[in-house]
Amino acid sequence: MTVPGFIMINLLVGATVAFGARVQIRTLQRPVFYNRYFGALMLLELPLLVPAGIYFNGFYPDWSWMYLLDTRGLPIGINIMVVATYPIAGVMGYLVGFFSARAKSDWVTLMFMVFLVMGIVGFFVVGGDQFGSLGTYEQYHRNVGLEKLWNTSLLPSIVLTWCGVGICWAYMIYRFAKEGRLASPNHG
Repeated sequence: MTVPGFIMINLLVGATVAFGARVQIRTLQRPVFYNRYFGALMLLELPLLVPAGIYFNGFYPDWSWMYLLDTRGLPIGINIMVVATYPIAGVMGYLVGFFSARAKSDWVTLMFMVFLVMGIVGFFVVGGDQFGSLGTYEQYHRNVGLEKLWNTSLLPSIVLTWCGVGICWAYMIYRFAKEGRLASPNHG
């Protein structure tokens, strides 16, 4: 996944995890970072999303940066900081969901998620040329020797990554939402 796309998706992951656990978050007696919902988010971010970000940034650096930077001269520290922003973005999304659940303002998280989805869709529409082409920075800017995404080994990597992450993400939200329905006073 590309760097801007990965940051937006991590924001969405954090917000949806907190939204799925909103009923439980309202009654938590523990601090924001010392509860099982935040722990579950970190178990999704650190062993799954961060290695995926490292993989895409390491093996497809120019594509990962959407050909905005010539990555040949990019210091390794920049790449480390960028990969560190992925779980930080997840935490920021989680904080939006956590504090809006505490304030019983689910609409804040819903609107945040709607705007993120719109941003991700807009990102793919506007950046479709960068996202759909694989090559180096020079190849992209000279429009020579680029390969289409579906003709490369990158496409199966993206599909497999998002199938695995998507299944884990969906199951986590499902479990938290189910737990919340069972714990709610209206459950019969």
